Amino acid sequence: MRDKGKNVNNFPIVAICYDFDKTLSPRDMQNYSLLPKLNCEAADFWAESNKFAKDNFTDKILSYMKLILEKSSYSGIPLRKDDFRAMGKDIELFDGVDTWFKRINEYADTLGLKIEHYIISAGLKEIIEGTSIAHYFTHIYASSFVYGTYGEPKWPGQVVNYTTKTQYLFRISKDCLDLSDEDSINNYIPEKDRRIPFRNFIYIGDSETDIPAMKIIKNGGGTSIGVYDKANGNIDHVRSLLENERIDYFVPADYSNNSRMEVTVKAVLDKIKSNECLNALNKRQNKYIEELSNAEYFCEYTKELLDEIVDDEEFLKMVKKQTTSIFRKIKKNLSKYESIVPKETTEHFINNLHRQINELFSEKKQRIQLADAQATPNVPLLPIGDGDTDEN
Repeated sequence: MRDKGKNVNNFPIVAICYDFDKTLSPRDMQNYSLLPKLNCEAADFWAESNKFAKDNFTDKILSYMKLILEKSSYSGIPLRKDDFRAMGKDIELFDGVDTWFKRINEYADTLGLKIEHYIISAGLKEIIEGTSIAHYFTHIYASSFVYGTYGEPKWPGQVVNYTTKTQYLFRISKDCLDLSDEDSINNYIPEKDRRIPFRNFIYIGDSETDIPAMKIIKNGGGTSIGVYDKANGNIDHVRSLLENERIDYFVPADYSNNSRMEVTVKAVLDKIKSNECLNALNKRQNKYIEELSNAEYFCEYTKELLDEIVDDEEFLKMVKKQTTSIFRKIKKNLSKYESIVPKETTEHFINNLHRQINELFSEKKQRIQLADAQATPNVPLLPIGDGDTDEN
């Protein structure tokens, strides 16, 4: 279940976003069961699909989805939504993928982080939903059909290609997962106010089709990782991605325990945890400075108040009593920051503030007493001695 904001343990959230084909699985998902069911050779199918897209200036994803519908219709081999999901069971996964999510979640727990996993793939959503790992994903963004009354695919309902992948990153970051919500996704939300800021994203992909998504995450302070199939050792794709600064790191698509992938992702999570701690420290210290400024403003306000009040010593005592009460609250509030600011630093500030306030009241009291003395009339003294005689 997805948590709103931070989870019940107040853990920061990290989003790990995956492409699927050749990232979590060695081959295109259609090649495992779908194309054999339609009696299509994979190489011939993709060649025909790509040629149609080129000749008709059509999106490649729309082209292959159209061709699937046509092959099903021409061959008389029906396809249903449940058929696609059943095909998910035949998907081969790279080493360690089946236990990856549990392991990485448990490591995140030790750091006080909450992981959410997302798929952003041009493959078919229903096939991914049928895989053994589908339940680990908070949301699966992938291409899908609109289905008829009996579950038959009618028309492409959602298309995910290399450019539209970026939309889903913003949806995840801004907490607008519902594709029908076209308003919230376009609302401006500062990075610091987003449910998951891009700095807490990890994007894992394998090729040029992931470049826009990789670049957005990398530029946003997050981490992009390129993967390649260690079985053939071909790093040409990820090499160019690193050279062109589209990714931060590249590793074999091996998700086994203690693999390079696991070591790298754990290091990124360590970094995210460290950054979260530093960001929290920055926020707390800014709040502390704000408290100091409020205390100084209180001192200035007290000075202005004392300049304006009637010169009445009893009234002055009442104001000082109220001021003392407020000062105690200020002192108590500042004491809450001892974990991030040395105690003696706060005590130095408090002592100076206390001295300034006491001086203000002392000066005001002296002015009142001086004013009282000046307001008292002089009484003339009677003469003593020769003037005091008895004439009788």
